[in-house]
Amino acid sequence: MSILHAISDSTTDEVEASTLWWRVRRINSADLAKVGFAALAISTPEMASSGEDIDPQEFMNRITPKQAADLANLQEATVAAGCFAIGDGEGNWDEVKLVIDSGRHDPDKGILWVGSVPPGVIEVLFARIMSLSTDQEEAAKRLASFRSKGKSRIANDNRNASKKVRKVAT
Repeated sequence: MSILHAISDSTTDEVEASTLWWRVRRINSADLAKVGFAALAISTPEMASSGEDIDPQEFMNRITPKQAADLANLQEATVAAGCFAIGDGEGNWDEVKLVIDSGRHDPDKGILWVGSVPPGVIEVLFARIMSLSTDQEEAAKRLASFRSKGKSRIANDNRNASKKVRKVAT
């Protein structure tokens, strides 16, 4: 497996939820920033400045229904950006594009409205997409798993560092 394939594969995963398998990928930094900014904007100043861990139940008790809806919309948007296939667990996969706008729903073209996803799936996929997008330690471990014997050859590389790097993409 090439290094580029290893990097690409380390940013995707398959998650079981609601008796189906879902292929998800890391989302880009701009999408991730929107989710993080919204969560920060929704939290109250005293919660944010306390420096302590925020209890999820306490957090939900302090936010307004509109703020909760906004957060749910961002969760759905994150899943729409990060989910790209649905499988039956027997090796059959359908490519999918999840969309926020229910008017774009067209299963014949592989386009599903996020509201049609079974209950509980959005939360499971959101958690995995966020982990793929933010957990640097896990990303390093996933990449290392693609190397033979899990050992890095870079530390033992005696090649001249000034040599040109092979160009693989333009």
